[in-house]
Amino acid sequence: MDCVKMLKNKGYGKVEEENQSHYVEDQHKHYSKSLIATLSTVALFFLTLLFVLALVRHEPADSATESIRVACNVTRYPNSCFTSLTSFLSNTTTTKAMDPQAILSLSLRVSIHELSNLASSSSLSVDCRELVDDAVSRLNDSLSKVEAAPKGLTEAEMADARTWVSAALTDQQTCLDGLEEIGSSNASEVKTKIERCGEYTSNTLAILANFKILA
Repeated sequence: MDCVKMLKNKGYGKVEEENQSHYVEDQHKHYSKSLIATLSTVALFFLTLLFVLALVRHEPADSATESIRVACNVTRYPNSCFTSLTSFLSNTTTTKAMDPQAILSLSLRVSIHELSNLASSSSLSVDCRELVDDAVSRLNDSLSKVEAAPKGLTEAEMADARTWVSAALTDQQTCLDGLEEIGSSNASEVKTKIERCGEYTSNTLAILANFKILA
């Protein structure tokens, strides 16, 4: 009887050991799966992060059009930015990739061209014309600063350019506010033109503000 009990106890002990072994093995498998899942999630996160950083940093573009598209993505009006810059660029023979400074120069030229056309309009009031003339002058100052630095803009030069472009944008907004107060018959037409000029100047300011990211 004692032998039977002893055998049973030994058998039960063996079963218990086997169960415990299976439990440990199951726990190990569960832990391994959890670890793999966690590592996969972390890896996916870092891959996504690298992808986003690549988009922000931008890989070098292989054409002028692509360079412009990348630069315009940092602006508030990417569509008008891309359309105006590529349209203006079509008057040149440039096809190779452009650096941020060349794109900034192009954007300034687009803004100056559009504002100069507006300044010659007979629809502008005297006050508005003075503001537009001042905006053109400030943008020309910025363009001269940008194109006089073939080796790149210094922090001080970028700060000056940002100040002038911001002032040009303020001039346009002041003109726009004045038109809305007057409410003249041709205010709607002039307002549309000034808003377009404002978008171009805003795009220029955005490219300038994100110059280091685009470089």
